[in-house]
Amino acid sequence: MSKTRRQSSAPGTLNRNDVAVEVEVYTDKDYFLPGEKLTGKIYVVAKESVRVDKLVAVIEGFNHVAWQEDKRSIEYAEDVKLFEERVLVRSFSKPIPVGRFYFDFSYLVPEFLPSSFNVDTVARNLKWEDIRMHVATVNYSIRAVLERLDEPVGRVSGQPFIIHAPPEKTETVVKEDITEQVKTFGCFPRGYITASLTIDKSSYKNNDVMSIRLEVTNMTPLPCKNIIAVLFRKLKVLAQRSQRNIRTKEYMIEFEDVPSGERATYVKDVQLKNVLPTTCSRNIKCNYVLAVRCEVPFSTNIDLTLPVTTIIAPSEEHEQSCPPLQLYKPWKD
Repeated sequence: MSKTRRQSSAPGTLNRNDVAVEVEVYTDKDYFLPGEKLTGKIYVVAKESVRVDKLVAVIEGFNHVAWQEDKRSIEYAEDVKLFEERVLVRSFSKPIPVGRFYFDFSYLVPEFLPSSFNVDTVARNLKWEDIRMHVATVNYSIRAVLERLDEPVGRVSGQPFIIHAPPEKTETVVKEDITEQVKTFGCFPRGYITASLTIDKSSYKNNDVMSIRLEVTNMTPLPCKNIIAVLFRKLKVLAQRSQRNIRTKEYMIEFEDVPSGERATYVKDVQLKNVLPTTCSRNIKCNYVLAVRCEVPFSTNIDLTLPVTTIIAPSEEHEQSCPPLQLYKPWKD
């Protein structure tokens, strides 16, 4: 099991501000997919006998965005609770005695939730007037609460977790013809250029290799030059009825020229590093586009764009700090 604690304390102990009971929650892993079961254990340490009605797991998601163009402009910011769900883990018909107990729990992550997301950038130039700040996050957390008469009892600690967007089924091949005369690939009238762009799959995660396949047929009397593929990240941030669009170049790949009257096929592999996940929430929309541009002198340029539907960021390494299970015993009615 994994754990990232918000409040630091030794598992299974009470601090100076003694309370009758402490509750801690741990998930079995750090990240989950929409539609997957979130599982874990809830640990309860009772210093004295405590009467409660129920044990509830509270799952929450939050969306925060903010930006500021310079020191004179206002800061646009907004916080939105994406969702909150309470899951009944256990009802109690008798008081919790002195001791240490654990409870297993599970929760089905909704399909509609966007993936976890975190971008926090500050661009600084030499002058203070040029400072620009952009923040956009989607965060999830879970906490467990003992309740009596719908009021919390004891001390509670929560744990963040990560949601990864699942791969989407999309067509990964884009073909574009410059003229309506070209109907099928492989038969082109003289003086035109066509191309097709393919990636090996529709979703990736950090440290994956993206395999790019580009086919260019040049039927012009001149060579096709400056063939470049660029992976763009397009981020749209919304706040206070205003929006900010941020477009960044993640990777750039250059290809060799295609001589006149020839067809060339290129396969290039790009290893993805430090790539943010795609997500789409009320205030944040992030996606990736693979764009290719070819230039032919005295002819129409060709531009291809290919959506990369999902990029999954890896979960962070969290400290394995679960309490020793042998010190606890399962609750029995």
